[in-house]
Amino acid sequence: MMRNFQDHSEKGSIADAKVLRRFKVQKLATPEELSRLHVRRLARLANNGVDETLWQHLKQCDGLGCWNTSCSAACVFGERREINRLNRQAAIVHRSDQRPKYFATIIDPHYFRPPGELSGFSINGFFQGIRRRLRGAPDQWKSARIAGGVHIAYDRDEDGLEFWSPHAHLTISVEATKKEVRQVLMPRRVPPPELVGAKFAPVTVKAVTNLANAIAYATKVEVDARGAVVDGRGNVDRKWFSIPVAARVEHDLWLLNMKPRDRTFLSGMKVGRGGVSTRNRG
Repeated sequence: MMRNFQDHSEKGSIADAKVLRRFKVQKLATPEELSRLHVRRLARLANNGVDETLWQHLKQCDGLGCWNTSCSAACVFGERREINRLNRQAAIVHRSDQRPKYFATIIDPHYFRPPGELSGFSINGFFQGIRRRLRGAPDQWKSARIAGGVHIAYDRDEDGLEFWSPHAHLTISVEATKKEVRQVLMPRRVPPPELVGAKFAPVTVKAVTNLANAIAYATKVEVDARGAVVDGRGNVDRKWFSIPVAARVEHDLWLLNMKPRDRTFLSGMKVGRGGVSTRNRG
């Protein structure tokens, strides 16, 4: 059943999560986990001097329905409800498409931001850059089905420099090779010289092994922290570290200014009154 996105019922949310579990989506947050995240977020906002008028609407949220006519992405219940629904329905659309499926990650360093400047990151600008590249792609891309979104990581390089690093994760159904997918999605601007080389790959492309899990990976609930570690051969790996409270609060405030589905990306699909359906780009 394709539920519309105005259905805020607990029954609908449970049904979406149940299907995603059947699709073997990993790290699907339980209601109890979402409640803990919600309580921690409210405590951070209260304990760090954030104007209560900006977030007092979140106090009513309990995951059993929606008390607010206009939800924000900072509500873990509201964001998960809408994102889970989109992920479930996009997976169904992808499953009906017989073309090769790829999982692509795009990292464009021009959108990196230092701590304290996450509000300057334009998620719409990031998406517009991807759409421009899709418009210039070969003809078979006009019918490509793409679902995913942006996840924000808090990174630390090997010199100790910390920065916000937006990643776009896209699941794609298209008649193309991995190399061709990489060429289409590659950011057109030259990366800053200090970021060229082994520190990151602007685009990585893999074959999809778990469709619904690939789609859901794009919009994880919490921000990640990844510190660079250099091995004896000079290769850079990533190791988790504890995110500063100030950075978590900054991320909370960033989410407060967005709607629940603002982090998501669709191309060749659309959200209508009946849920997610296909569309072709002209």
